Amino acid sequence: MLKSVVPNIYLLEAGYVNMYLCEEADGLTLIDCGTPKSQALVWAAVAELGRQRADLKRILITHADIDHAGSAAAIQAETGAMVYAGAETAVLLQKGKSPKHMPRLIQFIIDTFMGYRPIPETAIQVVQDGDELPITAGLQVLATPGHTLDHHSFYSPAQGILFAGDALNTKDGRLQSTPKRITADQEAARRSAIRLLQLAPAAIACGHGLPSSNHSGGDLMALFNQLRQN
Repeated sequence: MLKSVVPNIYLLEAGYVNMYLCEEADGLTLIDCGTPKSQALVWAAVAELGRQRADLKRILITHADIDHAGSAAAIQAETGAMVYAGAETAVLLQKGKSPKHMPRLIQFIIDTFMGYRPIPETAIQVVQDGDELPITAGLQVLATPGHTLDHHSFYSPAQGILFAGDALNTKDGRLQSTPKRITADQEAARRSAIRLLQLAPAAIACGHGLPSSNHSGGDLMALFNQLRQN
């Protein structure tokens, strides 16, 4: 059963990573695509909404890690959807490669053994900070480097939902920023998290952990102050 985060936006749990499906009159938008072979979860969700695969019109990628982009090529090829991604992410998607941000040995294993199916350049539309997409009555594109240098987040002022990718996550019900050990640039990550918290989103659809929708302003301020002090 689909889990609603806010009206017409649904959580798809793909193991330890999240995807989000947005339903609108003109079709569906998928935000992040999970690990390779996660497309069956997407097809099941599309069917549950009473839609066809061809109704998936847009795919948004927060960053090119294999657990966020691994099934993007398969989903795009089946639906013909346009893939929206930042410029650095777009380059990596065309190579089927994850960005560098992990500890050295793990990064070597990822680079050597864990590629994913690449996406054709013609299927990708590059977005940048400040762009607005015709989704959720105006979805803002926000450059949020740190966890990876190519990272972007997406925010809908109309619905108060932030698609934070890995810039923020939840653990044991607590909101937190990206862990230091898997972060490419800790200072950039701190600035990006502060930027996102300043939006005071009503719902935070993060890449890992359950989406946060019952947090208070005090919860956001506590993390904000912690990051400011650091």
